Amino acid sequence: MSNENTNDERAIFVVSDLHMGDGGPRDNFAVDDKEAQFNKFLDLVESENAKLYILGDLFDFWQGNVGDIIMARKPLLDRLATMDTVYVVGNHDWDLGSLVGEDLINHKFFKTMRKPFTQIIGDKRFYFMHGHEVERHKNQQRPGWGRILAILAGIMEDRKGSPMLSAGGVVEKTLIRASRIFMWIWNFALNHFDSVHNKEHDHDFDGELTPSQNPQLVPKVLRLYEIARVNNGCDVVVAGHTHRPRNESWYCNPGCWVGSRNSYLRIDPSGKVELFEWNLN
Repeated sequence: MSNENTNDERAIFVVSDLHMGDGGPRDNFAVDDKEAQFNKFLDLVESENAKLYILGDLFDFWQGNVGDIIMARKPLLDRLATMDTVYVVGNHDWDLGSLVGEDLINHKFFKTMRKPFTQIIGDKRFYFMHGHEVERHKNQQRPGWGRILAILAGIMEDRKGSPMLSAGGVVEKTLIRASRIFMWIWNFALNHFDSVHNKEHDHDFDGELTPSQNPQLVPKVLRLYEIARVNNGCDVVVAGHTHRPRNESWYCNPGCWVGSRNSYLRIDPSGKVELFEWNLN
């Protein structure tokens, strides 16, 4: 964990979970002209001479090739680099996690890439993270069921030509409902194998999903956020990951830019946090 004090009089804008892809049928950020909306939002940030923090899942490497996605979004990355954007890596773009602090990616944007950190703003100590870091199943290098289901959903989205079903539901959530029985049988078989070989059971389909895939996980995630706040000696946790915007005394979430609503946080130099919804229209 890194710490930094600030006497900077600039405001901080916070977003997370843009899930940018390569512009193809799996790309949620390609729906409803999200890039144009986000560029207008960046106009606002620049007009206030403010800082910008992106708290994870800027990219969605679960749904495409890393190189193709970065190249497709290079014009936007060029702009973010000129703004000295702080970028915390999330679970959907954790392919970059091992490169934090390394000099292996030449583009300036990735120089400010980092893991969770604390910062004093006004009279409060804030802890900034994506949110997956507190979850045991999501805080690992090996792909789990969440990523596997996202890949399967991507195949369906390729056939559909869009990340949305005709009825308006998200393909991935529909796939989860349809596959739950199969996954239960799979995990039962693995746990039985472990018991025969005296191994610890560690196969949990629901536990490996993300809060956006399975909203029932959100209360558990929030309890883990509270533990992280206490363990890091902070007043406020700022995290994304759940895709649910919140603004409370101890916990703030900028929401996401996936679906029909786009939201963000604004933190002024005194430490006051405000939650806003962005709409180009």
